[in-house]
Amino acid sequence: MKVFIRIVAAALLVTFSSATYANKTYTPVPSFVFNAKTVFIENKTGDATLQHAVYLEFARWGRLEVVEGREKADVIISISGPNHVREVPASETSSGYPLSLTAPEGDPVPVGMTRISILDPKTGKSVWFSQRKTDLSQSHTGFLDGLRSAMEQQESHKRK
Repeated sequence: MKVFIRIVAAALLVTFSSATYANKTYTPVPSFVFNAKTVFIENKTGDATLQHAVYLEFARWGRLEVVEGREKADVIISISGPNHVREVPASETSSGYPLSLTAPEGDPVPVGMTRISILDPKTGKSVWFSQRKTDLSQSHTGFLDGLRSAMEQQESHKRK
């Protein structure tokens, strides 16, 4: 009898957890992203492997062309992680060290996670983001899954 109850409980858990995942709603993606043709990837992690993984995901997706400069991009995607790298202008240094160290803006990214943010190209402010566990051991890292799913969800609601 105990085995039967455990099997039923496990089946219910799997059924309800997959139904919850299927009905997940995403924060709306700004409209300018849907009209965009080009994207610039801004890497704030200092890890070239992460940037390359995101680049490959954009290439596979085929929706946006990756460009080499911010000024050429319709959308800016920022990659950030728990280790933040910031540019220090020469005017802020004395003997090679920054005069003041400030914490990165916004909420910190949890250890083991990577945040993909959409930045407004005019203001540079973050207008949308998703976080995913950083796992570069897989060929499909899924860093853009949240963005793709959110855009598909919005497009399907528009068709209804």
